[in-house]
Amino acid sequence: MISKAKGNSSDMDKVLKELRNIKNLLMLSALRAGATSDEVNYATGMGAANIRAMFPVKRGRKNKG
Repeated sequence: MISKAKGNSSDMDKVLKELRNIKNLLMLSALRAGATSDEVNYATGMGAANIRAMFPVKRGRKNKG
C-alpha cells in the first residue's frame, strides 16, 4: 500500500483511483482474452465471486437478428 506520509492526500487519492482503474482494465482484458475468474482471482486475490460480480457476462446463445 502507498503511504500517505508524503504529498497531498487528494493527490494520493487520485493516484490510488487511477491504479484501481488500471487494475480493472487489466482484469477485463484478461477475462476477454479467455481467463477464468478463478485465474484472475489467483493473480489478484480478490475472490472469484467478486470478479464475476464486477464483470458480469451473459452466457448462452446469441440471437441472430
